Amino acid sequence: MKKGLPTSDKEELNAYVNNFVLTVFAKADKEEREVETITKKQAIDFKRVNDFISVLGLFGALDPDWETKRKYCIFKAGSIMQALKAGKQPDFRGNPNDPVEEEKKEDPFGQASYQPEPQP
Repeated sequence: MKKGLPTSDKEELNAYVNNFVLTVFAKADKEEREVETITKKQAIDFKRVNDFISVLGLFGALDPDWETKRKYCIFKAGSIMQALKAGKQPDFRGNPNDPVEEEKKEDPFGQASYQPEPQP
């Protein structure tokens, strides 16, 4: 005979769903940034994450952080599909409001990382 699900309180379920949605969001965002060619799959992944974030609304009002992630997912899904319908690749990867990758690679002292010059 099947065992019933263990009884859990609402906070435990909320934490479980939060963790799941955060994992799916991170995977979709990482894949979009690292994939060689963006396809409709990435747009669908962001749409699914948006739907999962909406499920979090069942536990109460969404945190501002989740609301920001939800809007980001809607933007990414729309911009990817718009670019693909125009027959182009999207103009940018990741969040357009993030600093440029080169700026992130600075050392803790605020100086650009040392790049040795190639030997002749």
